[in-house]
Amino acid sequence: MMWDTTSTIVIIGAYLIGAVPSAYLAARFKSGIDIRSHGSGNIGVSNLYRQGGFWLAAPVVLYDVIIKGSVPVIIASSKVLDLGLDVEVTAAFAAIMGHHWSAFAKFRGGRGMATVMGAMITLSWPLPFLYALPALFGWWRKGDSAIWWALSAIILPVWTVVLRLDIEVTWFTIAFVIAVVVKRLLSNRKMGGEADLPDIPLRQLIRNRLLYDRDISNRQEWIDRTPE
Repeated sequence: MMWDTTSTIVIIGAYLIGAVPSAYLAARFKSGIDIRSHGSGNIGVSNLYRQGGFWLAAPVVLYDVIIKGSVPVIIASSKVLDLGLDVEVTAAFAAIMGHHWSAFAKFRGGRGMATVMGAMITLSWPLPFLYALPALFGWWRKGDSAIWWALSAIILPVWTVVLRLDIEVTWFTIAFVIAVVVKRLLSNRKMGGEADLPDIPLRQLIRNRLLYDRDISNRQEWIDRTPE
């Protein structure tokens, strides 16, 4: 398929909007802290919530859902530029990639849950609710939803088939699953130099990152560490 200049600009713009490190900026301007040096060291909303509380994190969640996730898709949709569903889903994915690997934050970023929620609300409103259900169940039962978020992502393409959504949306969810796997594998640093945490064999490290989205299985120990 061929995209014109407008489509290309929208996709690049979606990446740049997604790349705005909103949680990092909120912590800097409101609390004067660098969340990269606190908690998990992640510059996403979850770490912002742990460091700054609900009232600091809530506006960032709304920003990520509406501005990062929904706006690029709306701009590409028939409501504004009518660029086609292929451009809509590509813009949505570009925004998520921007959030995951921000050009404004040395290609670091958050997990992009709020951003993907906003994109999915605009593409097909039932999807974000179906996506969140397993994770909310896991959080309610165990207080640790990392495994359940992974399960939620894996199931997403199945939901698009069950709901008989367009194939472009299915491909978008498959691309998102791949991005989640890559993000989990690459986002955390090897724990060299952190005296309070042991070194970990590569196989176990990969397992922990894929299942728990962190280098070790113990969530509290990971949160309480001092990031590199």
